[in-house]
Amino acid sequence: MNPVVQSAIDKPLFTPSYLNIDYLFNRIYEFIVPIFNFIIDPHTWSVIGMISVILSIIFLFIIIFSLVRLFEIQGFDKDEINHEIHEALLKQKEIDRNTNPQWHYIQTLIESPNESDWRVAIIEADSMLEESLREKGLSGNTVSELLEAAKDSGYRNIQDAWGGHLIRNQIAHDGSDFPLSQVEGRRAIKMFQNFFEDIRII
Repeated sequence: MNPVVQSAIDKPLFTPSYLNIDYLFNRIYEFIVPIFNFIIDPHTWSVIGMISVILSIIFLFIIIFSLVRLFEIQGFDKDEINHEIHEALLKQKEIDRNTNPQWHYIQTLIESPNESDWRVAIIEADSMLEESLREKGLSGNTVSELLEAAKDSGYRNIQDAWGGHLIRNQIAHDGSDFPLSQVEGRRAIKMFQNFFEDIRII
């Protein structure tokens, strides 16, 4: 190196009366040149390119995997929703199948505030009893004969059917002379209900 330049470099940067400009620029030059050489070095860009390709492949796989999982989750959720809808429809059909309009009418009558409706409810329940026994293939001219024919059919609540039918007979024979409270009417309807549930019509 030139002795003059070397002497200028060796001098301190700042002195009370002197600023070493050469030293300052030399330090800046020494700092910038390696960075510049690193940037323009083809090997550097080759490494950066390889890293970029590797990262791009990794991110591409992540995106593809995420999309696949998203479609799987959406498909699973769709299947779950369809299953829930199907189950709900089946339950509703079961409810509709088990909802007997005639029985619903009877329940409405027995909850009425009018005593005359309670009597009609029991008479209607007895008519429903007769229809259901005939539908089961039992024979008889009266409800009593049908119940007698059903006693060996294995129905657990056949005695409840008899109890409800006997109350109906008292209402039919005695009319308004037969005292009937709503509590007693509900008890009679409950006996019919036990038998109807036994034979699975409600």
